[in-house]
Amino acid sequence: MKQSLLFNESDKGTSNQSTYAPSNLTHRINETKNDSFSGNKEALSYESMSRCARFDFCSAPKCPLDLLIDLRIEVETDPRCDMAKPTRHKYWESMPDAIKSRLKFEGYLESEYNRMKTAKERWLALPEQEKAEIRERMKNARQNKEAQS
Repeated sequence: MKQSLLFNESDKGTSNQSTYAPSNLTHRINETKNDSFSGNKEALSYESMSRCARFDFCSAPKCPLDLLIDLRIEVETDPRCDMAKPTRHKYWESMPDAIKSRLKFEGYLESEYNRMKTAKERWLALPEQEKAEIRERMKNARQNKEAQS
């Protein structure tokens, strides 16, 4: 664990006089450990992620089923979770309530969850007549697709 070394000007050159101050990373780890969460967060996070069928061979650093996803770091070249969104949501639905309630995005990545939430809000704000027209267009599109195949 990386720690920053603090020196007083008068202590230069003497390492036995130095004191260690926790780094930001140490602070975040301790904050996670000391949270008012019942049980070990890492163990529960591992348990939630291990419910995924791809857990044993997946190398994505940010798992939508990870309780500690906000603490994980990824770079642009890292692999991403390629599990289908509905499948991840089904894994989330099958979890015990103690874990399920702590995954605030229901098995989705935050961006996916926010897009779906916004789309739902937009749909609910439409007048009933417009919803009926859209449903009819979708029904016709499905029927045309089936007729072509």
